Amino acid sequence: MSAPHAAPLIDGHYPEISLGHLETLTDRTGVIQHAIYSIPNRRMGYCTDDNCRALVAAVRHHEITGSRRSLRLVSTYLSFVHYAQLTNGKFHNFMGFEQIFLDGEGSEDCLGRTLWSLGQCLAANIHDNVKQVAHELLVPALPYPETMSALRGRCYSLLGMTLAIGAGYVPEAVDRVRALADSVVRDYENQAGPGWEWFEPYLTYSNALMPLALFCSYETTGNTRYLEVARESYAFLEKQCIIDGMLQVVGCNGWYFKGRERAWFDQQPVDVMMMILAAVAGFRVTGAPKYLELAKVSFDWFFGHNALGVPVHDPVTGGCFDGLMATGRNSNQGAESTICCLISQIEMSAYIVDGRSLFVEN
Repeated sequence: MSAPHAAPLIDGHYPEISLGHLETLTDRTGVIQHAIYSIPNRRMGYCTDDNCRALVAAVRHHEITGSRRSLRLVSTYLSFVHYAQLTNGKFHNFMGFEQIFLDGEGSEDCLGRTLWSLGQCLAANIHDNVKQVAHELLVPALPYPETMSALRGRCYSLLGMTLAIGAGYVPEAVDRVRALADSVVRDYENQAGPGWEWFEPYLTYSNALMPLALFCSYETTGNTRYLEVARESYAFLEKQCIIDGMLQVVGCNGWYFKGRERAWFDQQPVDVMMMILAAVAGFRVTGAPKYLELAKVSFDWFFGHNALGVPVHDPVTGGCFDGLMATGRNSNQGAESTICCLISQIEMSAYIVDGRSLFVEN
């Protein structure tokens, strides 16, 4: 287990944190997936993935501020997750605007993201009613990650399990954490080599999730191999994605396959959020100031320190544009991008000078 470290503060002027656009995208059912510019696109319906991300954001916002607004959002998103759970403990993902699920069963990534959000509920300083529901949803889903083939599904599951265990829930899941983290390390050992210290022969989406999951697994188990691989793999990402002091995450328009030319665009906010969360976790478990420096470089991507030199966060709506394309900023402000920016703002607020003043109710 890691000891707490004193948090150096980051200087810089950042926009206030607003729930405004998240609330615009949220109705009584949940958060709507996509937007037409800043207007909810109801034709695209809902997904469990985004409602779980939104649940993480709302729980963390409420934990820091005590806001009733974010507590209402917690109730909405947790209710969506409850409705999405199947009798076997897994979850649907895609739902039409008519509140009819469009799939038989969600992906392994979806299940992992759901466990992450439920673990976040259990770890938060929030009303016991929320924790009770989260616990009841989490327990029947716990056996599934051990059979997952999807690397990111396993890593999201590790986030949820380690959060829940750290809060005193499901202590028996420590063995599951070890088994999952061992499988992630095996992937690394099978693929990594000099100049390619990575889990796969390519870099695609949410890459920093893997070192993040291993940092958290080290916190829970004390296994130093997890810490070693987390540090090595995050250092590899740093070399690939932080260029001349600026974050340039791998673009989803082609990705980056080992030995080939990488894609520079379209750069997605979800990848930036993961770079930030992994760096913050790296600082939390090691105390090395370089991780907060890397978190700041990544955070500044949202506010114009990026390849196009344009802000991706919209201070007027409180939302976030859907990414950076070679031709310019994506003008839509959908759920994934907005929530990923919001989570990044909330998590970084602890390290920004007078960060609590960033939280506003308007």
